Amino acid sequence: MALAKAVFRGAIEAYQAAFREHGETPAAVMWPKGRQPLRFAALTRFFDRRGGFSVLDYGCGLADLKPYLGERFPNVHYNAADITPEFVQSGRTRYPDARFLLVESVQDIVEDYDYVVMSGVFNFRYDCSLDDHKAIVRSSLRGLFARAKRSIAVDFMTDDVDYQATNSYHQNVNEIYQFARHELSRRVIVDHSYLPYEYALTVFKDDVVTG
Repeated sequence: MALAKAVFRGAIEAYQAAFREHGETPAAVMWPKGRQPLRFAALTRFFDRRGGFSVLDYGCGLADLKPYLGERFPNVHYNAADITPEFVQSGRTRYPDARFLLVESVQDIVEDYDYVVMSGVFNFRYDCSLDDHKAIVRSSLRGLFARAKRSIAVDFMTDDVDYQATNSYHQNVNEIYQFARHELSRRVIVDHSYLPYEYALTVFKDDVVTG
């Protein structure tokens, strides 16, 4: 775990600084205002509309996914995890009916959930080489897919852009699609329709019925 702390330190410190400056607003999780509902819609597109399921919001930030789910799905059991202590404490204060976990890596997730969602988790470049960051992305997806009963959904920034910030991570669509197909499940959907430079990847367990 000592290595994990070192790798994620830059991301933690960046989010802590943003939280101190902006408080409980989208700017604290470094998302442009007004786009979260579009991301959440893509990430939850295949959730059971009847509700009654459990969700793990991995890299929950300020847990904005919780009220979004509450307005659209009945009886959702919301669980959240983050590496930033301030976000976890904020969530516990604002949403005492939910469960918030302070984690150091995916290895700290030991329970199973119907759905696992990752919104913006991998967009901030960790304190490691590009190859190591890619390896963390893949090992995280493997670990969380093992904890999901129905599906995982994750969003990325595409690498098909004119500019990339030095501290950002842009994931090639075909590369991550092939990884998911060959190492997780052959049931994969990529949604690149909701924003021009972002996309959502949903990977289903083999026995899950959709539609």
